[in-house]
Amino acid sequence: MKRTALLVLGAWLIGTGLAAAQGLPEGTFASSKEGCSKLATKTAAELGEALDFTVLSKAGVIGSAQRCDFVNVSAHNATSWVATAFCEEQGYNYPDLFAIAEKAGGELSVTRLTTQQETYEGAADDSSANSDDLDPSEADHDEKAGTDKGAATDEQTANDDSDAYVRCDHVKP
Repeated sequence: MKRTALLVLGAWLIGTGLAAAQGLPEGTFASSKEGCSKLATKTAAELGEALDFTVLSKAGVIGSAQRCDFVNVSAHNATSWVATAFCEEQGYNYPDLFAIAEKAGGELSVTRLTTQQETYEGAADDSSANSDDLDPSEADHDEKAGTDKGAATDEQTANDDSDAYVRCDHVKP
Protein backbone atom coordinates (compact mmCIF):
# COMPACT_ATOMS: atom_id res chain seq x y z
CA MET A 1 0.00 0.00 0.00
CA LYS A 2 2.86 2.39 0.85
CA ARG A 3 4.56 1.62 -2.48
CA THR A 4 1.37 2.40 -4.37
CA ALA A 5 0.96 5.68 -2.53
CA LEU A 6 4.60 6.61 -3.23
CA LEU A 7 4.23 5.64 -6.89
CA VAL A 8 1.09 7.78 -7.25
CA LEU A 9 2.77 10.70 -5.48
CA GLY A 10 5.83 10.40 -7.71
CA ALA A 11 3.73 10.28 -10.89
CA TRP A 12 1.78 13.32 -9.71
CA LEU A 13 4.99 15.29 -9.01
CA ILE A 14 6.43 14.39 -12.41
CA GLY A 15 3.18 15.43 -14.10
CA THR A 16 3.15 18.71 -12.20
CA GLY A 17 6.75 19.38 -13.24
CA LEU A 18 5.97 18.74 -16.89
CA ALA A 19 2.94 21.01 -16.78
CA ALA A 20 5.00 23.80 -15.21
CA ALA A 21 7.69 23.37 -17.87
CA GLN A 22 5.08 24.06 -20.54
CA GLY A 23 4.10 27.47 -19.13
CA LEU A 24 4.36 30.72 -21.04
CA PRO A 25 7.86 31.74 -22.12
CA GLU A 26 9.92 33.71 -19.62
CA GLY A 27 10.46 37.37 -20.23
CA THR A 28 8.59 40.48 -21.23
CA PHE A 29 7.06 40.99 -24.67
CA ALA A 30 5.83 44.20 -26.29
CA SER A 31 3.54 44.80 -29.24
CA SER A 32 6.27 46.86 -30.93
CA LYS A 33 10.06 47.16 -30.99
CA GLU A 34 9.69 50.80 -29.97
CA GLY A 35 7.80 49.56 -26.90
CA CYS A 36 10.79 47.44 -25.93
CA SER A 37 13.01 50.53 -26.21
CA LYS A 38 10.72 52.42 -23.84
CA LEU A 39 10.66 49.51 -21.36
CA ALA A 40 14.45 49.61 -21.13
CA THR A 41 14.29 52.86 -19.17
CA LYS A 42 10.80 52.85 -17.60
CA THR A 43 8.32 50.27 -16.36
CA ALA A 44 4.80 50.09 -17.80
CA ALA A 45 3.48 51.76 -14.61
CA GLU A 46 6.02 54.59 -14.92
CA LEU A 47 5.02 55.18 -18.56
CA GLY A 48 1.41 55.74 -17.48
CA GLU A 49 -0.52 57.55 -20.20
CA ALA A 50 2.55 57.48 -22.46
CA LEU A 51 2.08 53.70 -22.73
CA ASP A 52 1.03 53.48 -26.39
CA PHE A 53 1.72 49.77 -26.81
CA THR A 54 0.79 46.52 -25.07
CA VAL A 55 3.04 44.56 -22.68
CA LEU A 56 2.66 40.79 -22.17
CA SER A 57 4.32 38.73 -19.44
CA LYS A 58 3.58 35.53 -17.55
CA ALA A 59 1.40 37.60 -15.21
CA GLY A 60 -0.85 39.09 -17.89
CA VAL A 61 -1.29 41.96 -20.32
CA ILE A 62 -1.02 45.70 -19.68
CA GLY A 63 -2.19 48.32 -22.16
CA SER A 64 -2.76 52.06 -22.09
CA ALA A 65 -6.17 51.89 -20.39
CA GLN A 66 -6.44 48.25 -19.39
CA ARG A 67 -4.94 45.51 -17.30
CA CYS A 68 -5.58 41.78 -17.70
CA ASP A 69 -4.30 39.33 -15.08
CA PHE A 70 -3.94 35.74 -16.27
CA VAL A 71 -6.04 33.49 -14.07
CA ASN A 72 -5.25 30.20 -15.79
CA VAL A 73 -2.82 29.19 -18.53
CA SER A 74 -3.16 25.81 -20.23
CA ALA A 75 -0.57 24.44 -22.62
CA HIS A 76 -1.70 23.07 -25.95
CA ASN A 77 1.84 21.93 -26.69
CA ALA A 78 5.34 23.25 -25.97
CA THR A 79 4.82 26.40 -28.07
CA SER A 80 1.12 27.32 -27.75
CA TRP A 81 -1.18 28.13 -24.87
CA VAL A 82 -4.68 29.26 -23.97
CA ALA A 83 -4.96 31.79 -21.16
CA THR A 84 -8.03 33.03 -19.36
CA ALA A 85 -7.79 36.46 -17.82
CA PHE A 86 -9.65 38.85 -15.56
CA CYS A 87 -9.50 42.29 -17.17
CA GLU A 88 -10.19 45.81 -15.91
CA GLU A 89 -10.73 48.74 -18.23
CA GLN A 90 -12.16 52.17 -17.38
CA GLY A 91 -14.20 50.88 -14.46
CA TYR A 92 -15.39 47.72 -16.21
CA ASN A 93 -14.38 44.19 -15.22
CA TYR A 94 -14.73 41.34 -17.71
CA PRO A 95 -13.30 37.92 -18.54
CA ASP A 96 -11.07 37.50 -21.56
CA LEU A 97 -9.53 34.63 -23.49
CA PHE A 98 -6.10 34.66 -25.14
CA ALA A 99 -4.58 32.19 -27.61
CA ILE A 100 -0.78 32.55 -27.52
CA ALA A 101 1.62 30.84 -29.91
CA GLU A 102 5.39 31.12 -30.13
CA LYS A 103 6.54 31.95 -33.66
CA ALA A 104 9.91 31.36 -35.26
CA GLY A 105 12.44 33.82 -33.88
CA GLY A 106 10.87 33.93 -30.42
CA GLU A 107 8.01 36.31 -31.23
CA LEU A 108 4.57 35.56 -29.85
CA SER A 109 1.35 35.60 -31.82
CA VAL A 110 -1.52 36.65 -29.55
CA THR A 111 -5.17 36.30 -30.52
CA ARG A 112 -7.73 37.71 -28.14
CA LEU A 113 -11.43 36.95 -27.76
CA THR A 114 -13.05 39.72 -25.76
CA THR A 115 -16.74 39.81 -24.93
CA GLN A 116 -18.01 42.72 -22.90
CA GLN A 117 -21.65 42.70 -21.91
CA GLU A 118 -23.85 45.08 -20.02
CA THR A 119 -24.10 44.54 -16.30
CA TYR A 120 -27.24 42.87 -14.99
CA GLU A 121 -28.48 46.17 -13.58
CA GLY A 122 -28.73 47.77 -17.03
CA ALA A 123 -29.21 44.71 -19.21
CA ALA A 124 -32.35 44.44 -21.27
CA ASP A 125 -33.98 41.06 -21.83
CA ASP A 126 -34.06 40.54 -25.59
CA SER A 127 -35.97 37.28 -25.55
CA SER A 128 -38.28 38.62 -28.25
CA ALA A 129 -35.80 37.83 -31.04
CA ASN A 130 -37.51 36.57 -34.17
CA SER A 131 -36.42 33.10 -35.30
CA ASP A 132 -35.93 34.53 -38.82
CA ASP A 133 -33.27 36.85 -37.38
CA LEU A 134 -31.32 33.83 -36.14
CA ASP A 135 -30.92 32.00 -39.47
CA PRO A 136 -27.32 30.69 -39.46
CA SER A 137 -27.26 30.33 -43.26
CA GLU A 138 -27.15 34.12 -43.54
CA ALA A 139 -24.56 34.72 -40.83
CA ASP A 140 -21.52 34.91 -43.11
CA HIS A 141 -23.13 36.07 -46.34
CA ASP A 142 -23.96 39.62 -47.34
CA GLU A 143 -26.76 39.22 -49.87
CA LYS A 144 -26.69 42.78 -51.18
CA ALA A 145 -22.96 42.81 -51.91
CA GLY A 146 -22.80 39.12 -52.80
CA THR A 147 -19.62 38.73 -50.78
CA ASP A 148 -18.55 36.47 -47.98
CA LYS A 149 -18.13 38.41 -44.70
CA GLY A 150 -15.51 35.88 -43.60
CA ALA A 151 -13.23 36.68 -46.54
CA ALA A 152 -10.08 38.62 -45.65
CA THR A 153 -9.89 42.17 -46.92
CA ASP A 154 -6.70 43.89 -48.01
CA GLU A 155 -6.76 45.89 -44.77
CA GLN A 156 -7.03 42.72 -42.66
CA THR A 157 -4.17 41.13 -44.57
CA ALA A 158 -2.04 44.23 -44.04
CA ASN A 159 -2.74 44.07 -40.29
CA ASP A 160 -1.83 40.38 -39.84
CA ASP A 161 1.29 41.35 -37.90
CA SER A 162 -0.72 43.43 -35.40
CA ASP A 163 -0.93 40.40 -33.10
CA ALA A 164 2.84 39.87 -33.02
CA TYR A 165 4.69 40.53 -29.76
CA VAL A 166 8.47 40.86 -29.73
CA ARG A 167 10.67 39.73 -26.84
CA CYS A 168 12.21 42.63 -24.95
CA ASP A 169 15.76 41.65 -24.03
CA HIS A 170 16.39 44.58 -21.70
CA VAL A 171 13.59 45.86 -19.48
CA LYS A 172 13.71 47.98 -16.36
CA PRO A 173 13.07 45.76 -13.32
